[in-house]
Amino acid sequence: MSETLVILKREFLERVRTKSFVISTLLFPLFMAAMLLLPAQSGGGGGDRDLVLVDEAPAGVGDYLITTLSTPASEDAPSYRIERVPGRMEEVRDELARRVQAREIDGYIYLPPDILDRNEVVYRARNIANFDVLRDIRRAASQGVQAARLMREGLNLGQVMALVRPVDMQTARITSRGEEGGDADSTFAVAFVVAFLIYFMLIFYGMNVMRSVLEEKTSRIAEVLVSSVDATRLMLGKIVGVACVALFQVGIWAVFVAIALSQSDLITRRFGVPPEAFSAMRVDPWVGASLLTFFLLGFFLYAALYAALGAAVTSEQEAQQLQVVVLLPLIVPIMLMTRIAGEPLGTLATVLGMVPFSSPLSMPFRMAATSIPTAQVVGSLLLLAATALFVTWIAGKIYRVGILSTGKRPTLREVGHWMRAA
Repeated sequence: MSETLVILKREFLERVRTKSFVISTLLFPLFMAAMLLLPAQSGGGGGDRDLVLVDEAPAGVGDYLITTLSTPASEDAPSYRIERVPGRMEEVRDELARRVQAREIDGYIYLPPDILDRNEVVYRARNIANFDVLRDIRRAASQGVQAARLMREGLNLGQVMALVRPVDMQTARITSRGEEGGDADSTFAVAFVVAFLIYFMLIFYGMNVMRSVLEEKTSRIAEVLVSSVDATRLMLGKIVGVACVALFQVGIWAVFVAIALSQSDLITRRFGVPPEAFSAMRVDPWVGASLLTFFLLGFFLYAALYAALGAAVTSEQEAQQLQVVVLLPLIVPIMLMTRIAGEPLGTLATVLGMVPFSSPLSMPFRMAATSIPTAQVVGSLLLLAATALFVTWIAGKIYRVGILSTGKRPTLREVGHWMRAA
């Protein structure tokens, strides 16, 4: 056991003392802070838009469009300056195109005379990929046309809009502590950030284990190591040592998050970050401990797979080609994350949460969306732990023979022979 601890200490110190560790530890919280603060500091949603309106529609439609666009729907919505030009579209088309090309205006809107029946508005601009602008023009034109149609039928638009106005929805999760604020977007954001962090750590540090094994194999250092240390203990020391590095880094990030939460009122006043963003970051201790356990067990599982892959191949190029097979079970929950978060207690989410190779990502999505039955969480952890131990044992057999094998890439049959011979 002392040999394993020596290897663990070596792997831990070798990685913690590198510049890449320091840089990545500092850059990730800075990146997350930028993602949180920049939208709040960006102000308007894209600045002012100078548009020209060519109005051949029935009376009132153009006026209603100008009034609606001049009143932003929200603080983040673009602001518009509307210039109305006289004349028919055929007469001013070339001049408007010239002004757009000369960047005098951003674009123009044309309301045809048969818009009430044709139900179509024309928009021309340099950039037609800004979906906020397209949404605002469509909304303003639709309301103007609807108002004209109601007036044609003798109805009052204000009364009709008051009758059909949509309701607002206030959401909150019910937990053991009672109701917790936070909308669906913030809940999904937390689930995505947690799952992304777990995915990133599994991939980054799992590849570290693979490269370490492959480097020792190609440089023949492994032959010296296995002559004095049992191969299984050697691999176990590597995996646990790298896991300690990952846990140490996550712990530093957790301290940053705790500091941010303690200063949430100041950050809200200074940067305009909504309080819901901080309330969504507060995780139940049971949930936090479960997520940490999923991360650690998932790391052991995939680190063992990466170590076995590094011991089986003969070059890093071969390892990169084959690691897609290792990652497939992790890619599935990411592709289905909206469905898992939308129906966390559904059959698909439950099955993916119980499968050991996908549970390290599926369960964070489920647990961030709703309260998962304790039996499912415990059962998923037990299955993940048993699978991690089994894969580690299998990987140890492959590692024991594979690190001493060079030449052509082994086939699956040969890997099976290694496992039986070890």
